[in-house]
Amino acid sequence: MACGGSKPAPVVNSTPVPAPVEAEKVSVAPDLTPVPEPKQGEEQKVFLDNAVDRYSYALGVDFGRAVSNINVPVKLDVLIDAMRDVLDSTREILMTDSESEAALQDLLNQMQIQKDIDEAAAARKALSDQASFLAKNAQDPRIWVTKKGVQYLMLREGTGVKPKATDKVQVHYVGTLLNGTEFDNSVKRGAPMEFAVTSVIEGWQDLLLEMKVGEKVRAWIPSGLAYGEAGVPPLIPPNSLLVFEVELLQVFPAK
Repeated sequence: MACGGSKPAPVVNSTPVPAPVEAEKVSVAPDLTPVPEPKQGEEQKVFLDNAVDRYSYALGVDFGRAVSNINVPVKLDVLIDAMRDVLDSTREILMTDSESEAALQDLLNQMQIQKDIDEAAAARKALSDQASFLAKNAQDPRIWVTKKGVQYLMLREGTGVKPKATDKVQVHYVGTLLNGTEFDNSVKRGAPMEFAVTSVIEGWQDLLLEMKVGEKVRAWIPSGLAYGEAGVPPLIPPNSLLVFEVELLQVFPAK
């Protein structure tokens, strides 16, 4: 009644039915059969025509992506041998758990060292790239330059008042890196920003004091007038030249 409700019981065949034979338990282990190396110039073919091959390959892709994020040298043949040592009970694991932990800690240390080296190189390149860009950009006769070195292009002239350092302003803006990567956009949010002129980065302050209400510009702010060597990880890398489209909507004079 609990499973079938009020339905009538099924008709039972009176012919004796042999008792089921317990199925033999089969131990499933990873297939560690060596795969023959392809001949020189011949690419190893992989056929994904069954479920085992497909999930085996997917597992390899997942693991490969994890290993690809390691920014120091890894020997693939040694890595594969270690996997075989773990999966094949007839093979010997060559390191103790404590030795493995020490080796992995060394890996983390080496990764951090390499990360610091890569970031320092990227920061130096960013400075060089922005210096080259600003030097070339300044040759455009349409480009204005503020007292502190912010470059800007007039997209629409304004007719209103200029803000003072003691005022508050309302603006719309879009912020990107030099490569076009967008990191902030008040237009997409549908809400202009209001803030005191002195509460923003130095490049913004310098730019706003040159603008009139109604004016819209595209501005290039050097990293020294923005977030400098620190940047704003992960959105703004160190020594980033910032590109803004800024529209000055209103000025609220200090009371």
